[in-house]
Amino acid sequence: MSDTLHICGLKVERGQKLRTYLPVLDTKTEIPVTIINGQNDGPTLLITAGIHGGEYPGIAAAMELGRDISPEDIRGCLILMHPVNIQSFWARRAFVIPEDGRNLNREFPGDVNGTLSQKTAYLLSQFFFPLADFYVDMHSGDIHEELHPYVYYPGLPNEEISEKSREIAKILDMKFMVKSMATSGAYNYAAISGVPSILIERGGAGLCLREDIDAYKADIHNILRKLGLCSDPIQPRKHNPSDVSNVIYLENETAGCWFPNFRSGELVKKGDELGHLTDLFGTLINKYISEQDGVVLYHCPTLAAPQGTILVTYGKLAAK
Repeated sequence: MSDTLHICGLKVERGQKLRTYLPVLDTKTEIPVTIINGQNDGPTLLITAGIHGGEYPGIAAAMELGRDISPEDIRGCLILMHPVNIQSFWARRAFVIPEDGRNLNREFPGDVNGTLSQKTAYLLSQFFFPLADFYVDMHSGDIHEELHPYVYYPGLPNEEISEKSREIAKILDMKFMVKSMATSGAYNYAAISGVPSILIERGGAGLCLREDIDAYKADIHNILRKLGLCSDPIQPRKHNPSDVSNVIYLENETAGCWFPNFRSGELVKKGDELGHLTDLFGTLINKYISEQDGVVLYHCPTLAAPQGTILVTYGKLAAK
């Protein structure tokens, strides 16, 4: 990268930090962005938080990282967007951008002439992904999701991109990682475009706990070290992620009241009852039975379960 970073009308000189609001193309919506251009040349790391505005720990971690890291601390460039989905953040809405009712993470690569969600996706995919040597998308369980920390890395692009992404996933302080074969989502589109990428899941259920924020920041600092933006050694971790495969996203076909039998991070056996659904009079609608041995990555902790709710997500844990 050249000494001066130019993007979307912004100019950041070598050794400079810029904290500003970036307009989403021709809309009135502005995304808070921190760009830290290190004093010496190096890779560019792009970090997004709050693609879903109700996923708070990653947003808070990105805010604090942008505040605390100085150009003297890094080589190369660190770009943080916090939160991307600013409308959803202030509205305290799950998943969607309120203006158009769309899930931003399902709109990539976006459309310059589309709705706000599509224009936001276009801004990222056309202007920011091409700058990045690596991309980290920070998520949490949304307002109605409880999860155990885990990380996705892409499996569909070429083997080189997938392996570079996996190498970063392996240094995170969490128990589980999932090789995704999906084509949707910001990080998957970035990977298909040639940028090694991961999506981290940590925290959830509408909470913003200090322990999740600090754990997120520790993971990002280790990523900076692994990528060479920082020179100090990778710090020790409590956990090393194991592969989880054949992930099942269990949805309900009928709205009802959800009573789970397992929490995120717990092990299940084939044939276990994962939970049951009743109507508003307590009459049983359905029992949900595990199709395999595995681990629960996340589940719905709320009583209300509209049709199409992901009740439980679980997958097979690799043998050690």
